[in-house]
Amino acid sequence: MGDRVVLADRSLPAQVVAEIAWSFTTPWTWLSGVAVNLVLSLLWLARFPLTGTSHGDWVVLVGTYFAVFILADVTTTNVLGLDANRVRLNLGRGVPLWRLLLTKNCALLVIVGLPTLAFTAVLTIYSESSYRLVLTLPGVALPILAWLGVGNLVSVLLPVASRPLLQRWRERRQVRPTTRWLVHLALPYALLFAVDPISDLPLVLRRHLPSAHGAPELRGLFIALTGMVIWIAGTLTAQQVVAHRGLRMR
Repeated sequence: MGDRVVLADRSLPAQVVAEIAWSFTTPWTWLSGVAVNLVLSLLWLARFPLTGTSHGDWVVLVGTYFAVFILADVTTTNVLGLDANRVRLNLGRGVPLWRLLLTKNCALLVIVGLPTLAFTAVLTIYSESSYRLVLTLPGVALPILAWLGVGNLVSVLLPVASRPLLQRWRERRQVRPTTRWLVHLALPYALLFAVDPISDLPLVLRRHLPSAHGAPELRGLFIALTGMVIWIAGTLTAQQVVAHRGLRMR
């Protein structure tokens, strides 16, 4: 498929299918980061088990841990730079930025989000009851959507075009581009530890999931809508940033 894939004349579902197909095409730029972070999450979990946390919903904690840890990669925070040529080509053909972000976010939801939610559902039914799904699924969906929204904003604030590692090594004495590249590699992990899903859930989830009043269905809906609002806000802000200063991909 390569750099010739243009999304201007395709429907959104067709765009998402093309994005997923590209993800599974060599050199597997997206999938490699997802796979590495999955391994890292398992190794970290073996070293620091999820015990001693103050949060009462163990299923949501586990689902959130894997969702946030796996998405803590430049796949999310540099969503436009990993295939910079395709992004430039599509923008040149008139595809709006928000549509590119939506397409890539939907692809990430299929590749990472759906398996994580399926894992959460199985864990909920096995360890608790199917009735709890109205809380556990939104509880895990919130950090996924929030992470994508923040990732969209970071992706336009610090877009870094993907280059071969050998080329990066040859350019290592060029201070500014090398520093920019190193910062973009470290940033998603810095965000991960700022959220700190290992010891507890994000504050907004702790406040609303275990102690909020009202029917569980309403609480679950509120939590899911909170994630949607954060994702939409991050995406629209990213659109405004690019409209104001352009996409400075380097």
